[in-house]
Amino acid sequence: MANKLNSLFVGRKSRVFTVDISPREAMKYAAGIYETNPLFYDDRVHPLLVHPMYAVALTWKISSRFDEYWDTAGFPLDVLERQVHYLEELRWSQPLYAGETLQIQGEVKAIVPHLSGTLFWIDYTAKNRKDEIVFVEGLGALLRDIPCEDEGKGKELFFRNVKIDRQNEKTLWEENIVIQPMDPLIYDACSDIHFPIHTSWAFSQKVGLSAPVYQGTATLSQSVRKIFEHGFNPAQSRIEYLYARFSSFVYGGDVLTIRVFKDESNINNNKLCFEIKTPRNDYAIKNGVIIFGG
Repeated sequence: MANKLNSLFVGRKSRVFTVDISPREAMKYAAGIYETNPLFYDDRVHPLLVHPMYAVALTWKISSRFDEYWDTAGFPLDVLERQVHYLEELRWSQPLYAGETLQIQGEVKAIVPHLSGTLFWIDYTAKNRKDEIVFVEGLGALLRDIPCEDEGKGKELFFRNVKIDRQNEKTLWEENIVIQPMDPLIYDACSDIHFPIHTSWAFSQKVGLSAPVYQGTATLSQSVRKIFEHGFNPAQSRIEYLYARFSSFVYGGDVLTIRVFKDESNINNNKLCFEIKTPRNDYAIKNGVIIFGG
């Protein structure tokens, strides 16, 4: 069973994790992606609005303690060393605020074979004290070189938004995002999302990577920051939905290019599509979709 997975784990749920949103930790996250909007820092305003992407730091507190929060009977924990971020899908039902208490629970929704290993999907649902859903994060990982022993379950989750019709999109703008050499370490420290492929040369090369890589959630969060800077006030235009497929690695020192499209078929005028290219002319993010609410 070692170093293999199968779909018997689909449906398994984690223990519930209860967390109070700390204003200091939330502000650190925003700083780690170079967010400059004072809305996310001015604690004279109560309650303090928290950057929506801080959700990924909250759920990581379960992912990073897999053996503590999940029933791992029969689960080969060593396969988690081979994981890289493959897909991210976030749905917010309401904003995040400092001081709020959330209860978060994960559920394995999909395990399917892939040419490069096994795809693994977890949904994290966060609820407030009123039992209202605050956000749901769908986290898709690729377990590199880990075979799946059966045909899998939940394949459809990995194929949403894969056919975006560029003919109905108008390019709105494109801009560079500069990833400084120390940014993987800065994001690691500010987000409290620790995984050694982002900070350790030795570990990265042990699992077959050439160097430490910049975090996928950091690249995605910087994309959201750039979109906010182009006319979307986070206090008035709440993000309801965000989707991205991570297609290639980003490294410290890269200069990325974000290109944002308007979906002309979207009658509500609240949907943008985006992609991010690396200096190696491949895509760090493909099929990006962001939808704003009121």
